[in-house]
Amino acid sequence: MSTKRDTYQIITDTILEALENCGPCERPWVGPSLTMPVNAVSGHEYRGTNVVMLWIVAKEAGYPENAWATFKQWSKKGAVVRKGEKGTPVIWFQMLERRDADDTGADENGRRIPCARLSWVFNAGQVDGYRPEQVRLPGDNQVSPIAQADALIAASLAKITHEGAQAFYRPSADEIVLPPQHLFTGTSTSSATEAYYGVALHELTHWTAPRLNREFGKRFGDTAYAAEELVAELGAAFLGAKLGIEAEPRADHAKYLASWIKLLKGDRRAFITAAGRASEASDYLLAFIAREMENAA
Repeated sequence: MSTKRDTYQIITDTILEALENCGPCERPWVGPSLTMPVNAVSGHEYRGTNVVMLWIVAKEAGYPENAWATFKQWSKKGAVVRKGEKGTPVIWFQMLERRDADDTGADENGRRIPCARLSWVFNAGQVDGYRPEQVRLPGDNQVSPIAQADALIAASLAKITHEGAQAFYRPSADEIVLPPQHLFTGTSTSSATEAYYGVALHELTHWTAPRLNREFGKRFGDTAYAAEELVAELGAAFLGAKLGIEAEPRADHAKYLASWIKLLKGDRRAFITAAGRASEASDYLLAFIAREMENAA
């Protein structure tokens, strides 16, 4: 078995275990205070699959911090990983120069190929000698999440209709349909505001599909719908974290959960693919706010 296969399988098995053990109405990657995980040394936010991996582990372990680093990185900062602590795998890609002209694994320019690698990171809650003030926390979480979300939705110019009692994206009309805001009552763990924006961001992620040429039909066949729903859920979670909004579990999450498990068991790269597309959608939508700020400057 190749190193690349091991990498994808490790990530997929970790996600599957979390999905199969979680309750039917709770996202396994949403903690009580959702913020983007960052590297304790560089301050850079993790992306794609790694965000979800670290959310899952942080939630299950109850870590209060969002800072992560490898054993070696913690050592350089003067912190020590406690004996017996288990690392969490994160995936990254190294571009390798192609040596064999007949190598079928090369990218379209025929020179370099991406090679998947794993690193093992530890949360700040697993080390001794850590000082929180050394780590940059995401600035977006210091602003009003409602104001930021409204700015993003308005800047996207997406057509949104508030009617009925269902939420969906209608491709034929390029329109998002949401229930009127007064119908969102919240849950035992989320406010009505968090519920509304969680659903709105989910559908807005669907709205990016035709704009980013996102189609899963050929690759995933009868699970293409599940793949797109997984992208939308992850996209909403990523956006919620960036905007400082705690994500809301969907009322129909149980249906999605069953289809996601089937999808992931059938394709070991499915989750990594979906998370990558969700990050792409999140970046696409957040760019609207960035442009608005540039124009206002």
